[in-house]
Amino acid sequence: MAMLKSRLNQKGIAGVIEVIIIAVVIGALGFVVWRVIRSNSNTSSKSGNSQSSLPPEVASDMPKCSSEPIFNNIPMELSDFRAFRPLGFVNVPIHIFGAKHSNFAINLPNEHVSGKRVEFPADVTVTNITSTVSASGSGYQITFYPCREFKSYLFHLGTISDQLKSEYDKSSPKCQDFTFDASGKITKCEANTKVKVKSGDLAGTSDSFGGVDWGAVDYRVTAEYANPDRYDGDYPHYTSPVLYLRQDLKNKMLSKMGSFDGQVMRTAEPRVGALAQDKSGTAQGNWFMGVKSFKNTQDFSPFLALIHDYVDPIQPIFSMGSSVKGLNKGIYSFRVESSGLNNRDFSTVKRDGQVYCYDAWASGLSAGHSPLTTTSGVILLQMPTDKTLQVEYQNGSCGTNRTITANATTFDR
Repeated sequence: MAMLKSRLNQKGIAGVIEVIIIAVVIGALGFVVWRVIRSNSNTSSKSGNSQSSLPPEVASDMPKCSSEPIFNNIPMELSDFRAFRPLGFVNVPIHIFGAKHSNFAINLPNEHVSGKRVEFPADVTVTNITSTVSASGSGYQITFYPCREFKSYLFHLGTISDQLKSEYDKSSPKCQDFTFDASGKITKCEANTKVKVKSGDLAGTSDSFGGVDWGAVDYRVTAEYANPDRYDGDYPHYTSPVLYLRQDLKNKMLSKMGSFDGQVMRTAEPRVGALAQDKSGTAQGNWFMGVKSFKNTQDFSPFLALIHDYVDPIQPIFSMGSSVKGLNKGIYSFRVESSGLNNRDFSTVKRDGQVYCYDAWASGLSAGHSPLTTTSGVILLQMPTDKTLQVEYQNGSCGTNRTITANATTFDR
């Protein structure tokens, strides 16, 4: 623990966030084009069972998913990563909402170990290979299907196998340029493929960023959100790949669930983390700005999430974007009070005409060892309707009655 704090102090919170953001930006680009395709080709659905609701790359010869475990191999050796991050971790401003995937955490912010072997977790069909190139480095992302109604992916690969590289090269990848403040111009080249590989085959090796992302989308299950229409077609179906491992392997991975540095393990259920934290009619969960949503933007920095820490779900988290005047982007946390209008848990904030005030700010690191942002003032919350939330920063403390003013920002669902 002392070594971790020393490293964080040497790097500084800004430096830690910069390293994390660069890695996340590159990984996030893997779904840029895919989100547009899914949003335009799918209507909102409560069921993922019908063939018509599946992505266009699903081939008719793919086997139908069964109730048996899907994965019979862990993609990385347990000794090659510090921890497996649960669903729902945040990295402002890219992951304002909790992350949809987990992560084989390999490097601390000052470390750049690469070349760890990454394998396929089952017999699968690789349907997409994406490369990214930026001033910060280059890498690959792989999307694959073990069966018809289930998609999985591995991001942050520094290299891919010779077989995959050959398929990528001959498929005439389509390239696009993107510009992000965190890392400048990024060139993304995407190749649609149909490569069949076996469980345990080499997928590639890890890059030198924080670690390798492993995500899963199960079209047979649907999570509940306060307004499903604000999300792309895949979003309600994201889940943890650990749930689909053979039981003995699942137990091994559950023992690795924790903070990115491996210092704090998640013991709360569900052990794999929680992505869908919306509680309709309360302030808890994801909040959007105007017409912007997952269907029409890749810039999530204006959004806001009032959720709980990915390692210790007792700790409340303001995942703050750029929309509230006077507040810096970042992760804010506080000491929860069980009564009154000050420092209440988000699930107790409702459309009741009251203004809720927050000032008991925590500092240092969150329970999941994310750097916390603090402020000398207060954050005010009020819900005019079940689907709108007013948020305002004011100077001072919560000792006196507060009112929302015209400076407040209105978020919606």
